[in-house]
Amino acid sequence: MQSEALRNVRTMRQVKTSLDLANNQRVKTTSSLSRTDEEVAYLKSLADGQVGQILSKENKRFAAMAASIDKSRQRLLRAREKLAATINKNRALTELRHELQQSRFEGKNPVPSKAEIPTRKPKLHQVELKY
Repeated sequence: MQSEALRNVRTMRQVKTSLDLANNQRVKTTSSLSRTDEEVAYLKSLADGQVGQILSKENKRFAAMAASIDKSRQRLLRAREKLAATINKNRALTELRHELQQSRFEGKNPVPSKAEIPTRKPKLHQVELKY
């Protein structure tokens, strides 16, 4: 014999609150009760032009926003590329300097004398200090 105790228990998914029921019902006024189907269709058709305008305006606004987001992403990408180039250059310089210091420490590559270092001509507006 089956237990009859839990047969009629409802879960939360089966129970609707009065707020849920009220949200699904349309308010029935005296004027809405007396309208014919033609009047209802006519009144809905009046708002169609305005709805089309509103929707086209919203589409334009959304397209402009998407274009702005794409432009911002491109700017961010360019900034990241520039930063990555700077970081890569600095890493390469650091590695080269480390190798040069290591070779100097091991005595493989002695410090070049002044005769071996190419001299540069002074630029205009450059001040030379003489002691």
